[in-house]
Amino acid sequence: MTPSPAATSTAALTKGGASLVDLLVDAPEIRIAVTGPRMLIEQLTLLTTLSPFDGCTAPRLQELADTLEGTIHCGLVGVEPAQIEVASNRSGVLLQIDLGPTSMYQSELTLRTKTGETLRALITRLLSDDPGRPFFAGLFAVPATGHLEHQHPPGDEPPQPGHDHQGGGHSHGHP
Repeated sequence: MTPSPAATSTAALTKGGASLVDLLVDAPEIRIAVTGPRMLIEQLTLLTTLSPFDGCTAPRLQELADTLEGTIHCGLVGVEPAQIEVASNRSGVLLQIDLGPTSMYQSELTLRTKTGETLRALITRLLSDDPGRPFFAGLFAVPATGHLEHQHPPGDEPPQPGHDHQGGGHSHGHP
């Protein structure tokens, strides 16, 4: 008799640490501790070696998004649902997971399958036409590009050096 898979897998995303979380785990749930959600890490994006020719098509990515559910636990606001969506861009489609409210502290994303399958089994079933072919699927921690500690949206970076917000030379010590 084979042992049952672990109920939960865990990972951590921190500044200076790993930026990729392996999703091919033999558990139906993964808990990811995220330091600095939306301040250091903007969102998580599915990264895989599978192409549309292997079965990883837009409709199948949407089915995967619909078959996953996530919650974010943040000490500041409690527990809220994680937004999991498929977004189009010029090079194709991306499965993206939002990390909830901006925080310089740590939050925890819990991602689970709605079917009870392990993440490995679900991803293999939905995204690969050849289940025997080795592939990689993981979540990439997209670095935040805004300057949120000063309420600057991405692309609206303050002047350098010292970015004087008030006039009169007020500097925040940034190079």
